Amino acid sequence: MREEENLYKAIKNYIKMKAVILARGFGTHQKEIFPMVLITGKPFLEHQIRFLKENGITEIILAVYHMADKIKSYFGTGHRWGVNLTYSEEEVPLGTAGAIKNAEKYIDDAFLVLNGDSYSQINLKDFIEFHKSKRSDFTISLVKSKDSVPYGNVILKESRIIDFVDRRNISDLINSGVYLFEPRIFDYIEHEKNISLEKNIFPKLAKENLLYGYFYNGYFMNIEKPETYYQFKKDVLGTLLLREYQTVKDAIYKIEKSNIDLVLIVNEQKKLLGVLNNKLIRNHLLRGGNIENNVSEAMVKDPLTVNVNEDKNKIAEILREGTHRLPILDDEGRVVDVEFHVEKIKTEKFPIIRGKAPLRISFAGGGTDLSNFFKEHGGVVINATINKYCHGTIIKRADTKIIIDSDITPGKAVVIDSINHLQYDGKLDLIKAVIKIMQPDFGFELYLHNDIPPGRGLGSSASLSVLIISLLSYLQETHYNEYKTAEIAHKAEIEELKIRGGWQDQYAAVTGGFSFMEFNGEKSIIYPLKLKEDVINELNSHMILCYVGNPHNSDEHQSVLEKSIAENEEEKINQLNKLKEIAIEIKDCLLTNNFEKIGELLHESWMKKRSLSKNVSNPKIDTFYETGIKNGAYGGKLLGSGGGGYILFFCSPQKRNQLKKALERVGGEIMDFNFEFNGTKIWPVKRKF
Repeated sequence: MREEENLYKAIKNYIKMKAVILARGFGTHQKEIFPMVLITGKPFLEHQIRFLKENGITEIILAVYHMADKIKSYFGTGHRWGVNLTYSEEEVPLGTAGAIKNAEKYIDDAFLVLNGDSYSQINLKDFIEFHKSKRSDFTISLVKSKDSVPYGNVILKESRIIDFVDRRNISDLINSGVYLFEPRIFDYIEHEKNISLEKNIFPKLAKENLLYGYFYNGYFMNIEKPETYYQFKKDVLGTLLLREYQTVKDAIYKIEKSNIDLVLIVNEQKKLLGVLNNKLIRNHLLRGGNIENNVSEAMVKDPLTVNVNEDKNKIAEILREGTHRLPILDDEGRVVDVEFHVEKIKTEKFPIIRGKAPLRISFAGGGTDLSNFFKEHGGVVINATINKYCHGTIIKRADTKIIIDSDITPGKAVVIDSINHLQYDGKLDLIKAVIKIMQPDFGFELYLHNDIPPGRGLGSSASLSVLIISLLSYLQETHYNEYKTAEIAHKAEIEELKIRGGWQDQYAAVTGGFSFMEFNGEKSIIYPLKLKEDVINELNSHMILCYVGNPHNSDEHQSVLEKSIAENEEEKINQLNKLKEIAIEIKDCLLTNNFEKIGELLHESWMKKRSLSKNVSNPKIDTFYETGIKNGAYGGKLLGSGGGGYILFFCSPQKRNQLKKALERVGGEIMDFNFEFNGTKIWPVKRKF
């Protein structure tokens, strides 16, 4: 009984199932790829999509490769047809099995597969019921055929396929191009390999006695050959025919069923008597007619037609002049074809944009850029960007999917159905927050990687936000200035995610170079420092970055500091005001080439910062800092809000090797760097590769 209940539940919910159409399009007819070859004025792929929709399947994945942009431009999100389309695009040909593997990230349950070059009128409900009743993981549909197929005829034994053979005299069963797989199929397909279902996977499953065959006695046509393509056109044309004794109601049903705005009224010999379409039916009803009337009362009895032997150029000219549907008749007046006026598909652009945003080191003033401090006391920060970056690529999609692939988190890429499905769940929340604020009206893929892992005090979160804003705004064709970009990045953290933090990192990522920043309750002003090249080179030769471990949680440290400011703790406020003074002094030293004092000021800055909270430092950090001072560093400071990350040391170049070896002996990781003078940069590219 329980087994029957489970089966009933599976069949009842089958309409939630997803389908993959292998619309990869390698063959051609009339210079068109298979999926887009026109059948009664509509691409072949549209007929397949409508078949699935009629059977309740509305979540459809199109596996595309050749001329993918043309397919994406025509079908878009699929909403015109009442379905949700997702595109799984191959960068290189992957074969029928490889294409399915490529779509794995969009699939989490049993799913249908349709070959892109065949059409089957299979009862999907019965097909799914068979699959579930056999507890099958892999089921293919079968039909009887007089012709063999490229990958052999099927030997079936008690519903299991045991072999594929080349000779029709052994079996007349063939694969009809509709499959039902459980996710287990992905275990049989190597990633990013060109693999065929028919050549590689099905024979293997048959040998393992795992492949089931479902026979159905229904319509099937593979349009790969010219003769079968024309036969399919003829069969579809037959669905437009209506006898002269039928009613307007029958015509309405036929138009709705085919979704082709044309009915051909014919006699028993299929001679054309007239035509009907939605406009003519409306006019008939407005004149007082009703849907039970005979079609002859509503049809046009002398439609424009041409002979089958008419010159193709003449037919094209007639269609260009405004005729939308042109019946083609033989010498006896019988309908043999219909030509449709089809608007040329405008191939949309799906741009690929890359970019990078620099990380930064802060010399002094960190903490004074917190809003609840500078609105009352004013803030001052001095920092510089370095040649370590957050990197990103964004690709506009034709569907609504948002795909985020980042090295920040392990595991598979995050796949989100649409912007309306964004949820903060602790995984890539900052990226989601930026997307939510930006509100793109298109789907996209976002690929991100970092030179330095986050949480090391180099402002990577802000750089990441600024980068994503810049990439999205390019696709949205919005042109934000530096202040607006920084504002959106700050809003994503502070307002959307309630993460406490200052403003300097966002501005540094946008502007780049050496910056002196002033903050107050009314405005923020960024002063780029134009330093001479020899000053910059000399400064770089005096600095060392050492990673001490323990990625920090800036939100935790900033919350403690904000609480102190809110409680108006005089000591903390005095320390922050002193940090402002140090930032100004360091600026003056850089502008006057006074390097002797910078080390001392960094040391003083660290001591003030360290006193702001007991969580800023710890015994491990203190050990690193003391090791640095004992081995030639004039001073230094921990970057970021505290608890871990990088220490910036200022030392004599003559002491550099000594300092480096000493820090490495206590477990430090030295990172070489140079200064970066540009802010976030983005650029379009022509190809994904």
